[in-house]
Amino acid sequence: MLPKVYDPSLVEDKWIEIWQKEKLFSPKIDRSKKPFTIVIPPPNITGALHMGHALNNTLQDILIRYKRMNGENSYWVLGTDHGGIATQNVLEKVLKSQGIKKTDIGREKFLERMWKWYEECGSTILNQLKKIGCSIDFSRENVRFTMDNERAYSVFWAFKELWENGFIYRGERMINWCPRCYTALSDIEVEYIEEKSKLWHIKYQVDGSDSYLIVATTRPETMLGDSAVAVNPRDKRYSNLIGNYAILPIVNRRIKIIADENVEMGFGTGAVKVTPSHDPLDMEMALRHNLEFIRVISDEGLMVNSPPKYSGLKVLKAREEIVKDLKELGLLVKEEPYVHNVGKCYRCDSNIEPLISEQWFVKYSPLAEKTLDVIKKSEVKFYPDRWVKTMIDWLNNIEDWCISRQIWWGHRIPAYYCKKCSAKGLVFNEKGEIVKVSIKNGAKPIISLEKPLVCKDCGSSEFVQDPDVLDTWFSSALWPFSVFGWPKKTEEISYFYPTSALVTGYEILYLWVLRMITSGIFHLNQIPFKDVYVHGIVRDKHGQKMSKSKGNVIDPLDIMKKYGTDAVRFSLAIGSIGGKDIPFSENSIIGPRNFVNKIYNVSRFIQMNISADDEYPINESFLDLSDRWILTRVGEVIGEYKRLMDLYMFSEALDMVYGFVWDEFCDWYLEISKPYLSGNLKNHKMGILLQVFNASIKMLHPFIPFVTEEIYSALKDKFREKENFLINTNFKKPFHINDNEAKNKMNLLMEIIKEIRTVRAEFSIHPGSEIEVAIISDDKSISEIKPYENYIKNLAKVSNIDYRKKSGDIIYIKSVVKSFEIYIFSNAEIDIEKEKTRIHKELSEIFKANEKWKTMLSKRDFVEKAPLSEVEKIKERVKENETKISKLEKILDGFKK
Repeated sequence: MLPKVYDPSLVEDKWIEIWQKEKLFSPKIDRSKKPFTIVIPPPNITGALHMGHALNNTLQDILIRYKRMNGENSYWVLGTDHGGIATQNVLEKVLKSQGIKKTDIGREKFLERMWKWYEECGSTILNQLKKIGCSIDFSRENVRFTMDNERAYSVFWAFKELWENGFIYRGERMINWCPRCYTALSDIEVEYIEEKSKLWHIKYQVDGSDSYLIVATTRPETMLGDSAVAVNPRDKRYSNLIGNYAILPIVNRRIKIIADENVEMGFGTGAVKVTPSHDPLDMEMALRHNLEFIRVISDEGLMVNSPPKYSGLKVLKAREEIVKDLKELGLLVKEEPYVHNVGKCYRCDSNIEPLISEQWFVKYSPLAEKTLDVIKKSEVKFYPDRWVKTMIDWLNNIEDWCISRQIWWGHRIPAYYCKKCSAKGLVFNEKGEIVKVSIKNGAKPIISLEKPLVCKDCGSSEFVQDPDVLDTWFSSALWPFSVFGWPKKTEEISYFYPTSALVTGYEILYLWVLRMITSGIFHLNQIPFKDVYVHGIVRDKHGQKMSKSKGNVIDPLDIMKKYGTDAVRFSLAIGSIGGKDIPFSENSIIGPRNFVNKIYNVSRFIQMNISADDEYPINESFLDLSDRWILTRVGEVIGEYKRLMDLYMFSEALDMVYGFVWDEFCDWYLEISKPYLSGNLKNHKMGILLQVFNASIKMLHPFIPFVTEEIYSALKDKFREKENFLINTNFKKPFHINDNEAKNKMNLLMEIIKEIRTVRAEFSIHPGSEIEVAIISDDKSISEIKPYENYIKNLAKVSNIDYRKKSGDIIYIKSVVKSFEIYIFSNAEIDIEKEKTRIHKELSEIFKANEKWKTMLSKRDFVEKAPLSEVEKIKERVKENETKISKLEKILDGFKK
């Protein structure tokens, strides 16, 4: 017998252990079956999993459990990501707390620490995935890591293949530089945050005259590296100055006044400073006009090539000093508030500095052409498909991908240099370690899967490897096929690749998903997956992004421990609608937890009403209206459930099954059946209860696996199931019946019962008190419901039903359902006049509240600035109140004497 109360802490660990011991999720190659494969978006080994991981892995688990139960040979590939910059930052912070800098211990010792971190953190992440209920084979041989030997070989092979085909090069370009992480970043690793700043208007004297040009800038500190002042050739204000020179304030250097079509006449004064070394648009302008490049900000984010007063200052401090000096010189005309987007490092939030630097790049535009083609042709389908246009736009405007990073943790670029031939282009530190390479200065890279033995040019055997590592997204782009051992021609890759689907958040569509498609097409001439299910991100209850700085982070393990994993999974799945973000709070879990308890209690009710020795077959000759209705409905629900699940509409599928189980099965069919459980039809009714409940927990299993497995294990013999585990069953219909007439009759009866219940609740009639009703309609309509009046009596607590209107001075409340007039006769419990007064007062309060909310919604300023969740909440309140108003007015109209 199941315990009286469901305790997730006793159930969850038990099933995790049993599932793994029985190897229910182990991959099996079966050529007679078509595989269904998904690869996990590998979590970074930066520490504990967060709510985003809980959402993503819950959705993946829902999908893979559904596919297994649908009879497909399913494999969910497990692994973790080394995380590059993110993980290195975490370890650096740990070392800093111990008073250690990474440079103190050197690259080799630091990497030893990193590998130790992986061993500790990697196992923690795997245990957390188990806790979430992920149906993965967690055996060690099944766990991939982006830096294990097999994956590393894939990375180096891919690099070499791209290099040999002319798609990788090393050169100087304007890149995004993070002074904190001390590394280059690709364009899509920069997050732009809107910040309040200032726009400074500075006077640049026109050379040889007393007149001035007023230049507007958000970065006065970079003016020290100006090479020109630019105006639009169509701007008549400056046409007489084009070709002349201006004097650069503070440093007093002559710079040319140029005309360029890209200057916005409406920005500031229409005259802009040109700083080629520190702005990508200025760099393009400088190349067009043959301007000088002067770098004034170092890799460390400090001022260089500047007057001594500013040299060595941090950027923001230099800005402060330069503005102060411009004021003293009388050259600062004004400063005004200005809001603009500032580039931030996606890993540490530091301000990004655009710098010209020699880096490794992937020539991405020609590679993206085939990616663009497969997306346009829907060879890779996206759910929801609204993301397709955004990705096409991005691919049409793609830049070369900067893939080198100046950090230590990652795949070291497989480029080697002969120390003799490349001497002028190599820079070493005091420990003799290679720290910088410059092809511009003479370094000659040799791309090789392993260190060369002899230089072909000079015969030397002394080589050094490029100090940079690859962008972590480079190895991630190979994930769908590197996990199967590529470039080796393994049995796994021939069977499981291309994979079937990918489940991912929209925030990494560009960083990861499109690059995987490009990589799959280039390296294997196959798309890496057929479907991409895109979900949103988990936000707090106010719609704000969760972050430690805001103090609104929810730890999934904490709430899983408090409410049970199934309740958390249910809440995340039901909230994931159409790829939208999910506002989440602990209150979101109360309803799901109650539902988990509800189905557990139903299983106990069934268990208490069955005998170990009895059989419970469904006897077709005994089927009554309610039986035919529930069996029709469960068949419909199973069909619609499979349709929705195949379209990745998990929230809609769960919501439908939830409504069916709680409302139709529990609140209606179970209640209708209870009187029969002590009579001759007990075994027949129990047979239907068992089969419909079995079908229900099967549909719920992908969403809430623990409680459903616990129920199944207790009742599987009575369910007449041969399989020991729910995951091995299927979604067959319990009884093939489709009776629309029974469905229509039951719907009508339920509407009548609900209307009577509503009146009872509205007038606070005691649940134990029986009432009398009259139901009036034409003879044909009455004949439809009269044979089933016991349903009305039992479920609406009615003592007597009359089918003609009572005469005389009788107080009653009138309601209407379709063609039926329902008269509910008053008894001593109802004071009609008092109820009228109460309802009028309630209506007045609702009207007042609705007017207030409608006024708020009519204000554009409120709608645009208030959190979306708050606006939606108010709209929902208005809608609910309008429904309530209609109901109360209907009740007032129904009072008769």
